[in-house]
Amino acid sequence: MVDDELMIDDMMEFADEDEISQVSSYSLESWKVLIVDDEVEIHNITRLALEDFNFDKKRLQFLSAYSGAEARRMMTENPDIAVVLLDVIMESDDAGLITAKYIRETLQNRAVRIILRTGQPGQVPERQAIVDYDIDDYKTKTEFTSQKLFTTIITALRSYKAYTSLAALNANLDHANAELIRANKLKDEFLATMNHELRTPLNGILGMAECLYEEIFGAINPSQKDAIETIQSSGNHLLELIQDILDVSQIMAGMIKLDIKTIAIADLCNSSLELVQQQALKKQIQLTTSVFSNTEVIAVDQLRIRQVLFNLLDNAVKFTPAGGKVSLDVRIVNDPSREIAITHPMANSSWIKFSVADTGIGIDSSDRDKLFKPFIQLDSGLNRKYEGSGLGLVIVKEIVKLHGGSVDFNSQIGQGSCFIILLPYRDSSTLNTPKDHSALSANPSQ
Repeated sequence: MVDDELMIDDMMEFADEDEISQVSSYSLESWKVLIVDDEVEIHNITRLALEDFNFDKKRLQFLSAYSGAEARRMMTENPDIAVVLLDVIMESDDAGLITAKYIRETLQNRAVRIILRTGQPGQVPERQAIVDYDIDDYKTKTEFTSQKLFTTIITALRSYKAYTSLAALNANLDHANAELIRANKLKDEFLATMNHELRTPLNGILGMAECLYEEIFGAINPSQKDAIETIQSSGNHLLELIQDILDVSQIMAGMIKLDIKTIAIADLCNSSLELVQQQALKKQIQLTTSVFSNTEVIAVDQLRIRQVLFNLLDNAVKFTPAGGKVSLDVRIVNDPSREIAITHPMANSSWIKFSVADTGIGIDSSDRDKLFKPFIQLDSGLNRKYEGSGLGLVIVKEIVKLHGGSVDFNSQIGQGSCFIILLPYRDSSTLNTPKDHSALSANPSQ
């Protein structure tokens, strides 16, 4: 038991301390403190000791509970209680611990500061109480002098204030993030519905330019022809940019629905290479493809995967100097150690691997994190002269992700790059050596 006379003497001294200011100059708001103890004297002494206490321009509002069960009810009804002075032994030897566990686990109240004070410290070791029951402080009743009570409450309220302020900031941040996500989704949905409105007038401009170039409306001189070629070139570039923006917006807005069908892999690769063959011919770049014999068919959205391969091949040709090489290799690999093979719902141990390699300018390792971000082109003297929207690899990554796959690459400045696409493959046949290698050559000498 606490020596009541000693405690009361201490309280009288406590009330005269400089830290206590007059309540009349402060607001009427208060900090709620719940006293939980089966001894009435403890309630009285605590109230007397903290009678003139204030912190942050607020006084204390005392609530009393004389059992663990009553304390649990009061905590449920008053979730804004800041501090609980909690006795351990009341209607049972562990009533206080049960109450602490109820506050933290059942009510999920992490803000309230729980201060355990007991007259029998050996009943529950301090370390066990703090660790196992998420207690903020542990005091014996005999050490609770007026000054100790003052500093304990001050510390607890500061901690409570910091916790609730942080929780409020987190809530505001969550709300702001939700608003940003909503605004971004609305933006994506708006752009995704602008396909017809943006493309139709631009197609009209390009069609009219073609008619002028073909002299359908009458003869034109060489200078006019050059001007029309510039209009056509710029218009086609703008059309590609609009299409890239619309593709990204549709993907981000969740408006892309995959049309999964079984297709021949060789046909997919050859048709993708044909899309860049003319560009490669102009730069004397050799295009080759290698498809392993056990990779005959795959279930994908043919249009979207062709778009992926075209973007990778187009980049490879664009960033490869004249006379270089670009290759497309396709094979089945078994790599269950990859994270995607463990977490993705479609995952199994077999993957089809598309590798697009070039002998181009390469990518610096410091630019790896920028590569798949929208509207970002790597700031390098080597590639600054190449035009583009910076959306091609974003589209690649998102389409592959929709298929349950992954994108990776390795590269070295001045020696080229290799982009690797892994897609889930349902046929886990044994790996074979290549039966044959087909090649599409863009080198006129071959």
